[in-house]
This record gives sequence, C-alpha cells and structure tokens, in this order.
Amino acid sequence: MCRLLAVVSRDPISLDRAVAEEIEPFTAQSEVHGDGWGVAWFAPTAPAASEAPAASTALANPRRPQIRRHLDVARESAAYREAVRAATGPLMLVHLRKASPGSPLENDNTHPFREGETVFAHNGQFDLPPGLRAAVLARGGRTPEGTTDSELFFSLIELHARDTDPATAVQRAAAELTALGLQYGTRVPEALNCVYMTPDLLVAYQQSDPAQARPHHTADNYSLRYRIDADRIIVASTGIPQTGYLEVGEGQALMVRRSDLSASVRPRLPELLG
Repeated sequence: MCRLLAVVSRDPISLDRAVAEEIEPFTAQSEVHGDGWGVAWFAPTAPAASEAPAASTALANPRRPQIRRHLDVARESAAYREAVRAATGPLMLVHLRKASPGSPLENDNTHPFREGETVFAHNGQFDLPPGLRAAVLARGGRTPEGTTDSELFFSLIELHARDTDPATAVQRAAAELTALGLQYGTRVPEALNCVYMTPDLLVAYQQSDPAQARPHHTADNYSLRYRIDADRIIVASTGIPQTGYLEVGEGQALMVRRSDLSASVRPRLPELLG
C-alpha cells in the first residue's frame, strides 16, 4: 500500500506551491509509507525568469518527464524537500512507497516509473504466481527495470497505449491483469489504483477488492479522490484532509487535460463488470 498525490495546474508552478496545504500532511504519511519516495513532473515549455541556467537541460525537452527517486523516508529527507521545491510544471506527481511483502527496497523498485514521455505510479498489489510475469513480458510491452508487480502493470499499459488512448489503455491493462490473476493464480488483484501521466493528460484509475483488505487497513485505504479548483485539479489517496473531493469510482478512469484543465470520467469497461 502506497500513497499518491498528483496535480495538474492551469499555469506552471512549483509543486510546493501547487499543493501548499496538502504536501505536509501527505509527507507525514511516510512515517508508515517509508520505503522510498519519488517525484515526477513535466517541465514548463520555457524557463521562468528565476530559473537557473542549470535548468536549461531539463527544459530542452519539456515532453520528457523529470524524475527523482530515493530510498529514504520522505519526511526526514533533505533530497525529498529539494525535489518538491524543484519540481515545476503543469503536471506533477509524488509517490510514497510501502513495499509489498518480499519486494526488495531498491531504487529500481521505487515509483514513479518512466518510459519515454510517460510516467506511472501505483498504489496496490497483485499476486505474481508462476507464469504470470512471463505471460506479461511475452506480450512485448515495456521491459521492467525492477522486480515489482507495479512495473508489470505499467508494461501492459504501455502496450495498450500503442493503439488506443491513455485512459482506455489503463483500463484494458487492468482488465488483462485481472484475468491473468485468475488464470495463473486464485484471486483478482488486491488493488490497481494508479496515476498515469503523459505531457498532455493525467489519468487516475481506481480498482480494488475490499475482500482482500488487510487487518490494519482502514475502509478507505484504496480510495482515490480528486478536487476541481479554479486553477488546479488535485488527485490523492487518503490520509490528507479532503473536503470537497469527489471519488474515482470502481473501474473508472479520471482524465484531466493539461490544455484546458478539463476533467471527465471514463466509465468502467464491460469486461470489468460482474
């Protein structure tokens, strides 16, 4: 179980300003979710007047996401604080990891993950019975850098994104993982909550199986919510104040467009109904 916080702002802004009220209660959750952290963002298309010359390399290709990841505890990390200040753009994402049992604490296993012009972070878990990893990799999607279940999910999303829009790609990948979980194992994924970002779009997806909740989980551990403000749309897992937030429904995909800060919800796919 991990924690997710993402924001799309109308104008480029630093992350610590874009989520000024949310960042401290979110960071405080690293007391429990302390197995590493990551920050990703898409830089603005032109440097602000205050930008240092050293930032010019990152700004040369604003469609390639910038990413920083570390294995320390976010609330105790100077590198985390610096990353939150440095992240500037219209699309930004923070992830606090709580590793699944048996998953190594390695930088390659730390979210968010990046591939070309996309980034991905996952809050959830699914079994990896014999045959499932090989079946996913045989499909020919993104090759994982680490050993997590999350990167296999990302691999399937990138595969489907080759011939469909990002929201449909996330939903189809979730449906495929759900089917593979039953084909090679005995249960559906515990949770596939995630945020997938391109330079132009944020997709937030929610899918979980309450029957698999661990004894220490609260009822809303896998809730994914969003709030629409005049100059930003924020997406977050629980654990921070969420007055005025709406819920991403089971199997639904929230889409937030960078161009006009519009939000829409893609209904659940028929193959996930039942």
